[in-house]
Amino acid sequence: MGASDRRGTTAKAISTTAGSDSPTADASPNVSPEITVGSWEHLKAAFARAATVSDRAVGLWLAGDAKGSVDRYSTAGTADRPDDEVSVHRALVRTAATAYARRVKADGLPPEQMLVLVKAATSIHGLLGFGAQALTNDIVRWSIDAYFDD
Repeated sequence: MGASDRRGTTAKAISTTAGSDSPTADASPNVSPEITVGSWEHLKAAFARAATVSDRAVGLWLAGDAKGSVDRYSTAGTADRPDDEVSVHRALVRTAATAYARRVKADGLPPEQMLVLVKAATSIHGLLGFGAQALTNDIVRWSIDAYFDD
Protein backbone atom coordinates (compact mmCIF):
# COMPACT_ATOMS: atom_id res chain seq x y z
CA MET A 1 0.00 0.00 0.00
CA GLY A 2 1.28 3.37 -0.94
CA ALA A 3 0.90 6.47 1.15
CA SER A 4 -0.06 9.96 0.19
CA ASP A 5 0.22 13.27 2.00
CA ARG A 6 -2.28 16.05 2.30
CA ARG A 7 -2.34 19.16 4.38
CA GLY A 8 -4.77 19.58 7.25
CA THR A 9 -6.24 22.81 8.52
CA THR A 10 -3.14 23.28 10.66
CA ALA A 11 -0.82 22.92 7.63
CA LYS A 12 0.69 19.75 9.07
CA ALA A 13 1.18 16.85 6.71
CA ILE A 14 -1.41 14.13 7.18
CA SER A 15 -0.33 10.73 5.96
CA THR A 16 -3.11 8.48 4.69
CA THR A 17 -3.13 4.96 3.43
CA ALA A 18 -4.00 4.37 -0.20
CA GLY A 19 -7.73 4.16 -0.77
CA SER A 20 -8.49 5.42 2.71
CA ASP A 21 -8.93 8.69 4.54
CA SER A 22 -7.37 7.21 7.68
CA PRO A 23 -4.53 9.35 9.00
CA THR A 24 -1.72 7.81 10.95
CA ALA A 25 -1.86 7.96 14.73
CA ASP A 26 0.19 11.17 15.02
CA ALA A 27 -1.87 13.16 12.53
CA SER A 28 -4.50 15.83 13.04
CA PRO A 29 -7.93 15.40 11.51
CA ASN A 30 -8.88 17.48 8.50
CA VAL A 31 -12.44 18.43 9.39
CA SER A 32 -14.64 19.52 6.53
CA PRO A 33 -18.38 20.05 6.25
CA GLU A 34 -18.66 16.97 4.05
CA ILE A 35 -17.33 14.16 6.22
CA THR A 36 -17.75 10.71 4.69
CA VAL A 37 -19.49 8.09 6.81
CA GLY A 38 -16.96 5.40 7.66
CA SER A 39 -14.01 7.80 7.57
CA TRP A 40 -11.55 8.56 10.34
CA GLU A 41 -12.87 12.11 10.51
CA HIS A 42 -16.45 10.86 10.95
CA LEU A 43 -15.41 8.61 13.84
CA LYS A 44 -13.47 11.44 15.49
CA ALA A 45 -16.37 13.90 15.14
CA ALA A 46 -18.89 11.37 16.47
CA PHE A 47 -16.60 10.60 19.42
CA ALA A 48 -16.09 14.27 20.25
CA ARG A 49 -19.85 14.89 20.40
CA ALA A 50 -20.60 11.72 22.36
CA ALA A 51 -17.71 12.28 24.79
CA THR A 52 -19.02 15.75 25.62
CA VAL A 53 -22.51 14.42 26.27
CA SER A 54 -21.18 11.48 28.33
CA ASP A 55 -18.97 13.70 30.47
CA ARG A 56 -21.86 16.09 31.06
CA ALA A 57 -24.08 13.16 32.14
CA VAL A 58 -21.43 11.98 34.60
CA GLY A 59 -21.10 15.51 35.93
CA LEU A 60 -24.85 15.77 36.44
CA TRP A 61 -24.89 12.42 38.19
CA LEU A 62 -22.06 13.52 40.48
CA ALA A 63 -23.83 16.81 41.15
CA GLY A 64 -27.00 14.90 42.05
CA ASP A 65 -25.00 12.68 44.37
CA ALA A 66 -23.67 15.64 46.37
CA LYS A 67 -25.78 16.61 49.37
CA GLY A 68 -28.30 19.31 48.55
CA SER A 69 -27.18 19.79 44.97
CA VAL A 70 -30.50 18.62 43.53
CA ASP A 71 -32.07 21.78 44.91
CA ARG A 72 -29.38 24.03 43.40
CA TYR A 73 -29.25 22.40 39.95
CA SER A 74 -32.64 21.59 38.47
CA THR A 75 -31.19 19.17 35.90
CA ALA A 76 -29.25 17.18 38.50
CA GLY A 77 -32.47 15.57 39.73
CA THR A 78 -33.03 13.96 36.34
CA ALA A 79 -29.59 12.35 36.19
CA ASP A 80 -30.85 8.98 37.45
CA ARG A 81 -33.25 8.58 34.49
CA PRO A 82 -32.01 7.04 31.27
CA ASP A 83 -30.66 9.91 29.22
CA ASP A 84 -31.99 9.83 25.69
CA GLU A 85 -29.26 12.19 24.48
CA VAL A 86 -26.51 9.94 25.81
CA SER A 87 -28.17 6.88 24.27
CA VAL A 88 -28.51 8.57 20.88
CA HIS A 89 -24.89 9.73 20.82
CA ARG A 90 -23.63 6.32 21.95
CA ALA A 91 -25.59 4.70 19.12
CA LEU A 92 -24.18 7.20 16.61
CA VAL A 93 -20.60 6.67 17.74
CA ARG A 94 -21.08 2.90 17.73
CA THR A 95 -22.33 3.11 14.16
CA ALA A 96 -19.36 5.31 13.21
CA ALA A 97 -16.89 2.90 14.85
CA THR A 98 -18.46 -0.10 13.13
CA ALA A 99 -18.45 1.59 9.72
CA TYR A 100 -14.85 2.69 10.16
CA ALA A 101 -13.62 -0.75 11.24
CA ARG A 102 -15.34 -2.39 8.28
CA ARG A 103 -13.87 0.19 5.90
CA VAL A 104 -10.36 -0.32 7.29
CA LYS A 105 -10.75 -4.08 6.92
CA ALA A 106 -12.00 -3.66 3.33
CA ASP A 107 -8.93 -1.50 2.63
CA GLY A 108 -6.77 -4.46 3.71
CA LEU A 109 -5.25 -2.95 6.85
CA PRO A 110 -4.32 -5.37 9.64
CA PRO A 111 -6.29 -5.29 12.92
CA GLU A 112 -3.31 -3.84 14.79
CA GLN A 113 -3.26 -0.78 12.54
CA MET A 114 -7.05 -0.44 12.83
CA LEU A 115 -6.71 -0.37 16.61
CA VAL A 116 -4.03 2.33 16.48
CA LEU A 117 -6.17 4.45 14.15
CA VAL A 118 -9.29 4.02 16.29
CA LYS A 119 -7.39 5.04 19.42
CA ALA A 120 -6.00 8.05 17.55
CA ALA A 121 -9.54 9.09 16.60
CA THR A 122 -10.62 8.92 20.24
CA SER A 123 -7.68 10.87 21.61
CA ILE A 124 -8.66 14.41 22.47
CA HIS A 125 -5.85 16.58 23.71
CA GLY A 126 -6.93 17.74 27.11
CA LEU A 127 -8.44 16.08 30.09
CA LEU A 128 -11.07 13.44 29.42
CA GLY A 129 -13.74 12.79 31.98
CA PHE A 130 -14.98 9.44 33.16
CA GLY A 131 -17.74 9.33 30.54
CA ALA A 132 -15.30 9.89 27.66
CA GLN A 133 -12.86 7.30 29.02
CA ALA A 134 -15.61 4.69 29.26
CA LEU A 135 -16.78 5.63 25.76
CA THR A 136 -13.24 5.16 24.43
CA ASN A 137 -13.14 1.65 25.87
CA ASP A 138 -16.51 0.88 24.27
CA ILE A 139 -15.39 2.23 20.88
CA VAL A 140 -12.29 0.03 20.93
CA ARG A 141 -14.42 -3.02 21.77
CA TRP A 142 -17.04 -2.18 19.11
CA SER A 143 -14.33 -1.66 16.49
CA ILE A 144 -12.67 -4.99 17.23
CA ASP A 145 -16.04 -6.76 17.12
CA ALA A 146 -16.89 -5.12 13.77
CA TYR A 147 -13.48 -5.88 12.28
CA PHE A 148 -13.73 -9.59 13.05
CA ASP A 149 -17.48 -9.90 12.37
CA ASP A 150 -18.06 -11.98 9.27
